[in-house]
Amino acid sequence: LDHMSGANEFNELLERSEHLFRFMGIRFVEAKEGRAVTVMDYKEELTRIGGILHGGIIFTAMDYTGSYAVRSLGIKEAFTLQFSITFMRQMKKSPFKFEAEVIRRTKTYAFVEVRAYDGDRTLCALGNGVWHILE
Repeated sequence: LDHMSGANEFNELLERSEHLFRFMGIRFVEAKEGRAVTVMDYKEELTRIGGILHGGIIFTAMDYTGSYAVRSLGIKEAFTLQFSITFMRQMKKSPFKFEAEVIRRTKTYAFVEVRAYDGDRTLCALGNGVWHILE
């Protein structure tokens, strides 16, 4: 799976089946070998007071990116078991970028690190999650 064919496959799947994915306007730009990268533009409907990206939206983007980093290993079914985020800076300037990497995988679990960047390439949030693999 080269990085674009994996990204295109995930974009097509989610465009068809997930209203939230479409509404957020998130897109995969890379997905291969336990790594996934998504990008997203600023959209007023996704912000809270002050015009900054809502924390729940940041979580959702990080969750999508982490989930498909796991799936890029050829895993068909996995779900988020635990996810924690440290928010370090407000996200206001797009394009926003989310990068996920599977840092350890066992038969039943994948441990994933996800980073969120704003348009200046400033690290704004750091997430760590555990995905339960159902195979």
